[in-house]
Amino acid sequence: MNNKNEESKRAFVPKTIGDSLKKINRDISNKYGKIEYLIIAKWPKIVGQFFANHSEPTKISRIPEGENDTGDVIYSNYLHINVSPVAAVEFQHFKDKIIDKINSYFGYKAISNIRLKQNFIPKKNYTKKQNSIKNISLGKSDIKNINNKELEKSLEKLIQSINKKDQ
Repeated sequence: MNNKNEESKRAFVPKTIGDSLKKINRDISNKYGKIEYLIIAKWPKIVGQFFANHSEPTKISRIPEGENDTGDVIYSNYLHINVSPVAAVEFQHFKDKIIDKINSYFGYKAISNIRLKQNFIPKKNYTKKQNSIKNISLGKSDIKNINNKELEKSLEKLIQSINKKDQ
């Protein structure tokens, strides 16, 4: 008789998606840390389009600042950022505002200072892609050779709507 207490010989057991993602999330949060992961994920939202295209956060270092009344060590978090030379001076100017934005996002003093390193950043384009059709120059003469009358009428309406949006 088959004993139900025997372990399954099956190598791949079906799992829920949540169980599979727990391991992935744990690996990512162990590699980066929750604060660092959120800063990297929300970087364009925190600093804006221009700075997101010309900078990237690399790591967070914890430096001991001293001890509190109970003898616990107090750490300060420093965010290290690679900034392209084009935007380095301007980024330095807005450094305090960026720290305030990060800390207000978390609701506490998550980052105490920013360390900048000038480095060439591969171009990232965080701008939203816009669906624009501006280089279409169609007229009624272009669709006269179409045999299907319904398709011809649909294309005429499309051309009219494009021309209305461009005006």
